[in-house]
Amino acid sequence: MKRFIAGLACAALAGMAVPTLASAAHAQAPAEPLAALRSKLGTGNGVSFSEKTKVTNRDTRLVLSSRKGVLQFGTSGVVASDHTTKLRIKSDDLDELVVPLQNSYDEDSQAVAKMMDGLSKPERTVTVKNVSYVSGGMFGQLLPEGKNWLRVPGGMNGFTGSYGQLINPAEPATLKALLAHAVKRPGGYAGKTTFGELYKVSPWFRASVMEKPTGKAAKTVLTWKLSVGADRLPTRLTSTYGDKTSSFTVETDYTRWGAKVSVKAPPAEEVAEITEIAELEDLGKTTG
Repeated sequence: MKRFIAGLACAALAGMAVPTLASAAHAQAPAEPLAALRSKLGTGNGVSFSEKTKVTNRDTRLVLSSRKGVLQFGTSGVVASDHTTKLRIKSDDLDELVVPLQNSYDEDSQAVAKMMDGLSKPERTVTVKNVSYVSGGMFGQLLPEGKNWLRVPGGMNGFTGSYGQLINPAEPATLKALLAHAVKRPGGYAGKTTFGELYKVSPWFRASVMEKPTGKAAKTVLTWKLSVGADRLPTRLTSTYGDKTSSFTVETDYTRWGAKVSVKAPPAEEVAEITEIAELEDLGKTTG
């Protein structure tokens, strides 16, 4: 478990590293779910989701995180989101990580200790008009007094976004790309895609990984299974990616398609800019 936590901290500071797999051939499949999805789009409509991320590493299997939230639609797709992630971390995991990570960056830095403590707290991310606001989690305790949110221009799915579901079937372009290379099975569809393919079509994927995958990383394969209901709308998506040493599996359930959803940015007086967090600048100097 400690190995995964350390990797998460380093990923938030230095960018995400991804494992690779070989690519595979695909087959064609009907696109009924795409029409069903488009019938639910509209200003103020949305969908709820909940998920768990499971990690398998040779002799270890565990639930790394859970996340739940809502997606808000416009007339052409997802326009806003609000979700909360909780990492499954124990206090003794954090205790053994704080000192080694402090020594790695700055022996006198308290920022790393605060960030490690923050990993055990929920991280909420609200995204509106391509701007994200993050509360709690890894950087929550670094915010200035009186501020509860960190503003991130360009949008992101939180600092833990890369450990959640990377495929978003509520995006018409993404669902269309998946179905174009899928096999129809009882109750749904199955197929494979790559990080590079998702980066091209999916704003959700781009907001999750934050950096464009290149080289071998772009060829990383995600194997997925999509279950649909009688209305042809997605009910569950399971995706898996990894290598010979470890793999991530994310199971996401979707409910309340077309329900009214309203996602709003937090009050301006509660929002801090990244430039207001001096500790991050200090960490940048020690890692640069």
